[in-house]
Order: sequence, then C-alpha cells, then structure tokens
Amino acid sequence: MTSISAVVRNLRPLEGRAYIALIGFALLMNWRNTEVYELVTAFLAGVLFVWYAFSINNCFDVDTDSKNPAKVKKNPIASGELSFREGLAISALLAVTGLGLALTTKGGAFAVYAAMLLLATLYSAPPRLKARPLVDVLSHGLFFGGLPFIYGALIDGNLSDVEILIATGITLYSFALELRNHLGDYESDLRAGLRTTPIVIGKGRSELLVEVFSVLAIAVTLYALKPHLIIASSLMFAGRGLGVDQRTVYRIFDMAMVGAVLAAGGTVL
Repeated sequence: MTSISAVVRNLRPLEGRAYIALIGFALLMNWRNTEVYELVTAFLAGVLFVWYAFSINNCFDVDTDSKNPAKVKKNPIASGELSFREGLAISALLAVTGLGLALTTKGGAFAVYAAMLLLATLYSAPPRLKARPLVDVLSHGLFFGGLPFIYGALIDGNLSDVEILIATGITLYSFALELRNHLGDYESDLRAGLRTTPIVIGKGRSELLVEVFSVLAIAVTLYALKPHLIIASSLMFAGRGLGVDQRTVYRIFDMAMVGAVLAAGGTVL
C-alpha cells in the first residue's frame, strides 16, 4: 500500500518552497489589479506546477538517484517506496489539475503555464533535456526561473519594465542554480553516463559560469531598482580572489539575489 509520507516526499515540498514563493511574490506585485479569487486560483496552479516538476523528475531520475545515497532518501521512487507507475499517476494528476486551474487565468498566463509544464516534462522525461549539455541549463532557467515569475506577473494581463528585468535576472540566476545542482551530482551523473554541461565542459569552467551568471543576474535585477547599483554586483567576484569558501560565496549570491528581487519588486507594490 502506498504511504502518504512517500507521496508527500515525492512532491519535495521543502525543496520547492522558493519557486512557490517566487510565483506568490509575482502575484503579490499585481494584487491591486486582480480579483482575490484569481490570485488564489493562480497561486494554487503554481504550487501544483512546482510539485509536478519535482514528481516527474523523480520518476525519470531513478537511474542516477539510485547511485547517490543522499538522493535516494529524497526520491521515494528510487528507494522503492513508490512504483514508477504510481509516480507517473501522481504527476499526471498534478499536471491536469494545475492546467485546469490555470485555464481560469488570462490567456497570456495560461500560455506561459502550459509552456512551463511542457519544458518541465521534456527536461525530465525523454528526450530528457537535463542530460543534454547547454540545453539542460537553458531549459531549467526557463521553467524553474523566468517563466514562473512571468506566469504570476501576467495575472493582470500586462508585463511592466520592472517585471521584465526581474524575470531576466531570475532566468540568469536559474542558469547558475542548475549548474550548481549538476556540480553536486557530478560523480553520480558521470557513473550514469549522462552528458550534463559540467561533465562536458569540466568542473572549473562550470564553477566560473556559476559566478558569471550569478553576478549578471544580480546586476540586471539591481538595474530595475537603481541603474547605478549594477556596479555593486561586481563586488561579488571578490570572493574568488580572497579564497572565500565556495559554499559561502554561493550563500552570499543567494542572499544578494533574494534581496535584489525583493527590493526591485517592492518598487511596484
């Protein structure tokens, strides 16, 4: 019998909270021009999308997660607590329900939602974009980056200049996050024979790209707040010369990006 605990862990609610918060923040930025029921419906659809993306990924990550003890604990399909069919059924239910809720939003938001679902599916399921160099980073940057923000921002039917800049910054930062994720899975992906971007271009170049994308993302987002603040983002490279621990540098990037998004978004609240 399928346990509720396994089903919940298959959704990875804690890992998805940042993406859910991102959608919620985009909706909040447009609350003045939107009915409450529209905001609630769009948010629920957004939550289901995030859960779907993690669930479908678990289904097709069994080969790599089974070789990574840390990942097996997070993937109940890889650990055998859920069957592949059960994982697919859960994923399909999330996708159909989310798409149905998104149908009640304005046309632009629904189109973006449908694109998010498609990319999230192709990323994990065959042709499995996550195992293809460059395309893995680009697709992730869209369906778990700029597109969820744009989906929420389009709840009122319009995109402001500030929202476009924030979406661009988030997309760039998602490129960095995907590279960081692949770097963490480097050994297990290598054993599984996957050709992710870090495996193809090497760890060193991938780590440099993480920093480049992170700094660019922060710069673009700060530009939405105050154009001259983009200079401050260049200070993020200081850690490379000072020998600061990589984890610490990543935490600084994360805090700086969150702060930049909140500050830029606050200008229209």
